[in-house]
Amino acid sequence: MLNSEVVKNWRDPETKEKLILSENGSLTNMSGKEYEVNDGIPNLTKITDKGRNEYAISLFAKESGEYDDFHYLTYKLFKSNEDDVRNSIIDKLHIDGKKGIRVLELSAGTGRDSVLIKKRIAEGSEFHAQDISLDMLKVLKNKFESGQVIITQSNAEALPYPDHYFDAVYSYGGVGMSLYSDVKAQMKEIIRVTRPGAKVVIAGRGLAPWLYDTEFGRILIDYNKHYMNNLSLEDIPVEARNVNLSWILHGVVYCMEFEVGEGEPDADFDFDIPGKRGGTLRTRYYGKLEGVSPETKKLAQEAREKLDISMYEFLNQSIQKAARDILGGV
Repeated sequence: MLNSEVVKNWRDPETKEKLILSENGSLTNMSGKEYEVNDGIPNLTKITDKGRNEYAISLFAKESGEYDDFHYLTYKLFKSNEDDVRNSIIDKLHIDGKKGIRVLELSAGTGRDSVLIKKRIAEGSEFHAQDISLDMLKVLKNKFESGQVIITQSNAEALPYPDHYFDAVYSYGGVGMSLYSDVKAQMKEIIRVTRPGAKVVIAGRGLAPWLYDTEFGRILIDYNKHYMNNLSLEDIPVEARNVNLSWILHGVVYCMEFEVGEGEPDADFDFDIPGKRGGTLRTRYYGKLEGVSPETKKLAQEAREKLDISMYEFLNQSIQKAARDILGGV
């Protein structure tokens, strides 16, 4: 059963208001909108793209019952050990032994990674598992004792969590799949709910582009079109720092890791650049003026050289003086 301690960390996926546990066991926001709870799993799903979202829900509803029975065949195909592959991706989170952290697994599915992640998390930490498929989450829930994992049914494009809440975010097999999700929207939400400096690790099915036109690639794509999934570099958020993108499992799984920063990267665009041209990177970018005739340019170069100052200083001073004279000494 849900309790107020768990509920206080959820937010309305539409308004980001806090949620309240009502007497009938459902969740409500401050405006009275109600969200149902199924077998202890709240449905906080906001449909953002009806076609793609419903395709994902339908696909995983059909697969959930036999997913665990047959998923090992993927690793048999590539002559690999499933737990070894999954643990190698989880290693990139660097969560082992860290106390009091909050970890979020997105698109957790039936919990094949969840059980491995839980073993890494120290006592006193929070582990949240999210997926858009209730059918998948019901399978996941049965792998844990009560209270070991906090489960939410929701859309990764509209997450029901507070800003900057998590210390690590992980997904293998869901985030980045453009066939049934808006990857840019997912990335935007990941940045929102993750604190600056935290680690994000995202992996998923997607054949390395250089393997498309090979027998290996053609056979896989013919077998399952999901191998054509391509994580676009344009989908990586500007807040991503120290990005590392690789392909594992014989080049059929992409793996991206990055640290969360704030806004665009920082740089010093305002130091004076030595030399005849002078100025700063910022003044060179924002201070562009219309061109002049070759004769005027030559005169300006001669005057700059006589004054022994940079062209930036000469133009800045000369244009300011001329403009002030015209404007009446302002």
